Amino acid sequence: MTPTLAPTAPSRAPSRLADGCYVALRLTGWLAVTLGCVAALWLLFFAALGNFSFSGTVLQLDNFASRYVAADAARQDRFRLFFWLASAVLFAALAFFRRHSLGDLSPAANPTCKERDHGR
Repeated sequence: MTPTLAPTAPSRAPSRLADGCYVALRLTGWLAVTLGCVAALWLLFFAALGNFSFSGTVLQLDNFASRYVAADAARQDRFRLFFWLASAVLFAALAFFRRHSLGDLSPAANPTCKERDHGR
């Protein structure tokens, strides 16, 4: 009778690459959602200017685009600066309100992590 060897469990030591990928995916998702919310707030702004109707929103965007194209280069530069500053303020405000969704980014330090190892 040959003794059977019990299968050894693979090492459960956390991999730095896996942890780095986990953190990168969480941050990428968080940034994508936050940037999407900034774009949605700009769309909501133009929808509000157009009385929340599709035709009104499109007319406001057309008016905005025609005035931007007709402006001289200095005025377009000032507008771009205002747009990026306003977008940064919106991003900062949304990031402040969404800061808890990041939680603890370290998967090894999170004992209540619901992610499973799935047979590693």
